[in-house]
Amino acid sequence: MTLPLEGIRVADLSRVFAMPYCGAYLADLGAEVIKVETHHNQFVDTTRTLNGPYPDNEPGELYWERAGTFHTLNHGKLSVTLDLRSAESLDVLRQLVSVSDVVLENFTPRVMRRFGLDYPNLKAVKPDLIMVSNTGYGHSGPWTDFGAMATALEPTHGTGAFTGYLDVDADGRTSPGTVPNKIANSYTDFLASWTAQLAVLASLIHRKRTGQGMWIDLAMYQVGTSFMGEGLLDFAFNGRRTRRLGNRHETLSPHGCYPCQGNDQWVVIAVRDDADWQALCTALEKPELAADPRFADPVERHRHQDDLDAVISDWTSTRSKYEVMNLLQVAGVPAGPVLDGRDLLRDPHFRDRGYFEAVEHPSATELGRQEYVSRGWRMSGNDVRIRKPAPMLGEDNQYVLSHVLGLTEREIADLEAADAVGQRLAGARTPSAVPLERQVELGWTVDYDADYVAHVPGNAQE
Repeated sequence: MTLPLEGIRVADLSRVFAMPYCGAYLADLGAEVIKVETHHNQFVDTTRTLNGPYPDNEPGELYWERAGTFHTLNHGKLSVTLDLRSAESLDVLRQLVSVSDVVLENFTPRVMRRFGLDYPNLKAVKPDLIMVSNTGYGHSGPWTDFGAMATALEPTHGTGAFTGYLDVDADGRTSPGTVPNKIANSYTDFLASWTAQLAVLASLIHRKRTGQGMWIDLAMYQVGTSFMGEGLLDFAFNGRRTRRLGNRHETLSPHGCYPCQGNDQWVVIAVRDDADWQALCTALEKPELAADPRFADPVERHRHQDDLDAVISDWTSTRSKYEVMNLLQVAGVPAGPVLDGRDLLRDPHFRDRGYFEAVEHPSATELGRQEYVSRGWRMSGNDVRIRKPAPMLGEDNQYVLSHVLGLTEREIADLEAADAVGQRLAGARTPSAVPLERQVELGWTVDYDADYVAHVPGNAQE
């Protein structure tokens, strides 16, 4: 079957999370995505070297080929190494752009201008080029040249002001929290990635209709703010700052995250109306709660949430999170378990949907057959899937330089002699691995399962 982006070539100059993940999705859709990287350690994509996680917590000799984060964000791509500090490599890169449809990059504006790789210069090479420039704060305005990371962007796009836990006052009652909290690791990166995918697809349609290219100036902090509509509207309409509520809701109650049997096991329950409330009382086998004046109506329930949460927690803590979910769902009460990594990998619904997709890695990596998260959607008429693992460093140098660009053997040999291209990371040192039990002691991780065995379809153990 023809894939949606078959015949589209993407030059991926990006690093770390947002744009690399965008490129991986485009590869799933059939695009030929060429990751332009370097084999010099000080400039290599840090997800190859710093992030892990490594199988069995062992980096291994070829650790830059084994990092789980890198493989998640770069599956399906090709790899060509070019040291952009040399004029020859920059010339080769421009040649690649001239035969590409899309360029992805996430450098600050001044970097791209300094290398002559900004949109006006690349458009001169490829007039109908579609280029995504992903920065923290965009290519205009007083913050334009500021560097940014997703973790530091959250305060600037407002999410920290709305996210936080509840505080306990002098009387032991909970009240809206006063300390901002970040949402999660690199949350804004993924919003930017999905936004870029949409912009690229729209630009391809526009180019098909008009023959014109497109420059996509993507500011990550604006992407983050676009998800904050409710709080912004509340202040615009009412002059009111939304409270930080932890796991509670502005009007619904009970609404929260409750402890279950086991270590760090939780279930979420959300009661929408009186019908849900009656059903919850029945499921808890406490019909008397419905007649309790503290919980007689939504306003009173909201006012006495501490008392109500204590009752619910007593009930949930004697049951597994799946048992609570099943009992309440049958009763018609919205409820769901909080799944950790092991739960996600074993969840029968994820398995039935084929959400985790397995790929075979080159033998040199000693990774074997591993599974990766795929997409939250399916397409009925196309075999959209992860087609290959992330590339080994420079593994496609010959294909890209010779076949795609038509460089001669002598020109390629000159690049190799100048150390502009390579397939082994230079100037690197194998990272140390902290034992998992020590990571638990340090609070770096909650827990680990020493006996866990991944059941990957196609593996010998399956």
